[in-house]
Amino acid sequence: MKLLTRLGAAALALGLLTPAAAQDGAPVEVGVILPMSGPSSLAASEVIQGVRLAVEEANAEGGVLDGRPIELIVEDDESSPTKGTTAARKLIEQDDVAAILGTYNSAVAEAALKVAREAEVPMVAGGSTAVSVTDLNEPGDPWFFRPYPGSDVQGRESGVDTVEVLGAKRLAIIHDNSSYGNSLADTFAEVTEEAGAEIVARESFNAGEQDFYSMLTRLRALGPDAIYLGGLVGDGATIVRQANEMGLETQFMGSGSMMTDKFIELTGAASEGFAVSSMFEPDTPNEHGAAFAERFVERWGVNANVHSALGYDSMSLIIAAIEKAGATEGPAIRDALLELEDHPLVEGPPGTTAKFNEQGGVDFNIGLAIVKDGKRELQPF
Repeated sequence: MKLLTRLGAAALALGLLTPAAAQDGAPVEVGVILPMSGPSSLAASEVIQGVRLAVEEANAEGGVLDGRPIELIVEDDESSPTKGTTAARKLIEQDDVAAILGTYNSAVAEAALKVAREAEVPMVAGGSTAVSVTDLNEPGDPWFFRPYPGSDVQGRESGVDTVEVLGAKRLAIIHDNSSYGNSLADTFAEVTEEAGAEIVARESFNAGEQDFYSMLTRLRALGPDAIYLGGLVGDGATIVRQANEMGLETQFMGSGSMMTDKFIELTGAASEGFAVSSMFEPDTPNEHGAAFAERFVERWGVNANVHSALGYDSMSLIIAAIEKAGATEGPAIRDALLELEDHPLVEGPPGTTAKFNEQGGVDFNIGLAIVKDGKRELQPF
């Protein structure tokens, strides 16, 4: 317990304070674990904007639990499972947080979840999509919550759209060696082959690599109709840019991490025609999401994207769960999360809510966005 909490407990024991007075106005602290530095820092910088907007809006309306403000304690995991574990222990044992939002990289989320579950502190995802994380939950007893589809659904919908919407039949896959990249690639290959497509090549790489020319040369000789990219936004942008430099003309389809204007900024004209499975775009037909997009650009001066949207959804759910639980204890907040099935989400089609399945995930249809004239255009869901 913190010193302030210990002093408050002592005062209560002496009869100097009532329970209400002891907590009156005291912040409710929520932990955030994100890769604020390292290879995933670009995505994290966008996630945190959505998180902060949700907190600012809640605090402007009076906070939670009869006037207590939400206070964030942000820890940088640097995309390292070891540092993610350390961050989770620090937030739980030293900061006594009510819940944790995080993290972005799935391998780090897996490591941090083991600590959080043991301490009975709920975690709500900050970008992690690999099903390996929610698979760590006992069915019907989740401690990790992902309010959007996992990599299996993303890979499946990307595969269906590649074959049925984009009309590609001879396909190549490039993915990073993370659990996220492997999961996406496995599902994409399975779905497209079932749909009658042929996988002519599958290449992998380590996140952060800078030279893809040899790999792209091999793929150019095979002449695929489309190339699927499973990995992080920076690597995807490097691949598309280098392919353009080589004159490799093919359809590129990207994974969810590439649903960001930063991808277009990093690739420039090479992004034209790039397709990506999209859970959120500012022009979404989801009324709740469209209203969020307006408030976001007013607050930050840039358009919202999937990273900021999922950060907003995850933080909003934590806030709503604390209020519903009427407490800051982990088990009560965890139970409240499971009861928020009517809570609207900014991501997904119109009417999407936080109806968690038994593994702690939320399922909804994922759209397709295609870059045209330097902007992603969301296709009908």
